[in-house]
Amino acid sequence: MDEIKGRALYLIHLAGPKKLSQLGETNHERWKNISKGAIRMGTEELAVLVRLYPHYAFWLISGETVPEAGQTSPLEASSPQP
Repeated sequence: MDEIKGRALYLIHLAGPKKLSQLGETNHERWKNISKGAIRMGTEELAVLVRLYPHYAFWLISGETVPEAGQTSPLEASSPQP
């Protein structure tokens, strides 16, 4: 599995398709299909994840964290929900 896709799916599962569909142009059904791996995620969906989780943006793309810059991962956070 592509590493970025895996991290994105983790965040999708944290937020849920309903919440994500309210934050952008992507509808609920598409988010569900993305979360099941039935279709590929596009840049619009990545942008929604970054808007919802700006503190995970660097981790989402690189898999690394920079705590001194406020860039963490949900795996390190005590409360992953914003």
